[in-house]
Amino acid sequence: MTGRKTLGRGLSALIPEVEEDITSIEKIDIDLIEARRDQPRKNFENIEELAESIKEYGLLNPIVLSKNNGKYEIIAGERRYRASIKAGLKKIDAIVRNFDQKDIDILSLVENIQREDLSALEEAEAYKKLIDDFSMTQEEIAKSMGKSRSYIANSVRLLKLNKDETEALADRKISASQARTLLSIKDQDERKKALDGFINKKLNVRDAEKIKNKGKRKEKADGLSDIDKILLEDYEEKFMEKVGSKVKIDKTGKTYKLIIDCFTVDDIENIYWRLGDEDS
Repeated sequence: MTGRKTLGRGLSALIPEVEEDITSIEKIDIDLIEARRDQPRKNFENIEELAESIKEYGLLNPIVLSKNNGKYEIIAGERRYRASIKAGLKKIDAIVRNFDQKDIDILSLVENIQREDLSALEEAEAYKKLIDDFSMTQEEIAKSMGKSRSYIANSVRLLKLNKDETEALADRKISASQARTLLSIKDQDERKKALDGFINKKLNVRDAEKIKNKGKRKEKADGLSDIDKILLEDYEEKFMEKVGSKVKIDKTGKTYKLIIDCFTVDDIENIYWRLGDEDS
C-alpha cells in the first residue's frame, strides 16, 4: 500500500455542496478526462506503486472533475488518474461538479499542500494563503486537511520565525518541532543558543524546554508540558501519514489513547494493510 496523503473527507469542508454527490459517484471514461493546464503540481511520485495498489484494491477515493466543453477537467486527483491509466482502467470513479473559479483555486491549493515533498514552511505559507485569500478559518482548514486545529495553528506560527531560524528550517537543519520550540523561548540570547544547539545536534526539544522554563517542568491541567504537546502533535502527523486518515492522541489520567477516524469498513481494511505486514 502507498503512504500517500489523501484529500479524503475534507472535500465537503471546502466545497459543502459536494457532500450530496459522494453517494452518487459516476464512472467516467478515462479518454474523456483532461488534466488542468494550470495544475500547480508538476511531479507525481510513486505512480507505479499506486497503480499496483489500484489493480489489487481498486480506487479507494474518487477523483473530482468539472465538465469542460464536452469533456471533463480534473479538479483533484490527477495522481490517481495517472495511476489508474497505468493500472489499465477504462473508466474511473469520479465526483462531477461545476465548480466556480474560487472553488477550483482552493482545491488546487489544497492538493498542492498535500504533496509529499512539501516543506514545513511551504505548508505554513499555503495555510496562510487559505486564511488570507479565501477567508477560511483554522478549524475549516483542519477539517478539510484531516488534521487538528492546533496542528494548523502551530504550522502557521512557523512564519513568525526570525531570519536565521527560517533559513535553518528551510535548509532542513532543524525540524518543524524544533522550530516551534524556538518560538516558545522568549529570551533572544537563549533562543539563539537553542538554535545553535539544534543545528549542531547538541540539543533536543526536552533540553530546550529546560532553557525555556529554567529547569522547571511546567505541566498543564491535562498533565502535558508544552514540549509534550509538540511531540504528540508530531506523532499525530506521523500516524496520519502512515494510515492516511485523521489521528488524535488524547490523554486521560495516566492513559494515552490513539484515535483513528474511519468512515467505512473499507477504511478499516485499508488502515490494517498500511500498518500490517503485506507478506504475512
